[in-house]
Amino acid sequence: MNKKHLLFTIINAFLFLSTIIVTYVTLTHGTVAGQVDTGTNYGWFYIVTFTVESNIFLGIIAALSMALGIRSLVRKVELPRLLTIWYLVAASAVALTCLTVIFFLAPLRAFSGRNYFEMMMGPMFFFHFFNPVLACLTLIFLSGPTKLTLKARLLALLPPILYSIPYILNVAVFKTWPDFYKLTFDGKYFLIPVVFVVFCLVVFGISSLLAFFHNKYISKEITS
Repeated sequence: MNKKHLLFTIINAFLFLSTIIVTYVTLTHGTVAGQVDTGTNYGWFYIVTFTVESNIFLGIIAALSMALGIRSLVRKVELPRLLTIWYLVAASAVALTCLTVIFFLAPLRAFSGRNYFEMMMGPMFFFHFFNPVLACLTLIFLSGPTKLTLKARLLALLPPILYSIPYILNVAVFKTWPDFYKLTFDGKYFLIPVVFVVFCLVVFGISSLLAFFHNKYISKEITS
């Protein structure tokens, strides 16, 4: 248990520190791909993107996990049940970011003649790929023996639902943001409810898959 808690603590220290560094670099200097997509030439607009906000949320959970990991090492106790649940929520949010880039935004760039890998270059390598993958693996193998239930999986819908409110208002109603995630397909606002439902289903699918592998792993550990 101590080795797992130590690894859990080290990984979350990395996630926390890398979130601070990448957020600062992104907001002050922009990214390889994002300046074109958001229609801005300066990085501070990126704070409104789901990529940055979901990774900041993961960074907060990682900081808490690091502290509780140290507590577990010192007191030789298991990680709190609620921590595993909120780790699922954070991991699902950044996994959505990762999958959206890989299967939707990057292909759109490629079809328009740009480099598919631009969105995973520079600091976005961590926010669009490495940190999400690391968070998912940490959840499955290192986050403790708490079984993740349907309620926990449904909680994973909170980040995209909360983010959709300002995004829809600013893109479709007030028109103060460009549709940098291309969710209206060039102004087809009637598609927003369909896209919203699809994203909710995808997030629930992600959280269910992560919960399945986590539960299967801890069940195997108990019986072995």
